[in-house]
Amino acid sequence: MGFEEQKFSVSQMDLLKEIGTIGSATAATALADMVGSKVEIEVPEVSLIPLENLSKILETPDRLFFVLDMEIKGDVGGRIFLLLSPKDAQFLAGALLGRPADNLDCRDDMFRSALLEACNILGGAYVSALADMTSFTILTSTPSIAVDMVGAILDFIFIQIAQVSDEALFIKTDVKVRGLSLEGFFLLFPTTDSLQKIFDVLGVK
Repeated sequence: MGFEEQKFSVSQMDLLKEIGTIGSATAATALADMVGSKVEIEVPEVSLIPLENLSKILETPDRLFFVLDMEIKGDVGGRIFLLLSPKDAQFLAGALLGRPADNLDCRDDMFRSALLEACNILGGAYVSALADMTSFTILTSTPSIAVDMVGAILDFIFIQIAQVSDEALFIKTDVKVRGLSLEGFFLLFPTTDSLQKIFDVLGVK
């Protein structure tokens, strides 16, 4: 039976949640240093979701999101997507830049650079947690940024991911910056072979 046909065991899902929890703690510390105030990131949910079910998570097809995308390379492969609502993207960029969110233009280069740096921090934290646990060499590409409706985002994800995986590792993150909860989605798409390598090296069956 192929790996993609099997369901994850409880121990496998516990391991994936542990990776998410460690990564979130690292990301919270890094973001707090940048914004100069407390940042809380919790991982209440880790689940494996068939690609065709992503639309249920992202809700209405005409809803806008900022989409940050980075590739995972090295001993494991895949992609990371960070989705933020425009309002939360403005708030996060403003916190990183030390400027009021309502004074930021979403088309401004500084705004986009701040979001890209946030993606580097968040994506890098999860990848570092995974690399530390497995001793794998794992690299990430420079992230890209776009803003689009959910329908178009899903089309893009399908094109990028469907060749290597039928499922997405959905890490629901609750992020609080300066007491304000941000609404966002963190999607990690390790390839099927990469997930198997991770479980094998950590001895999780």
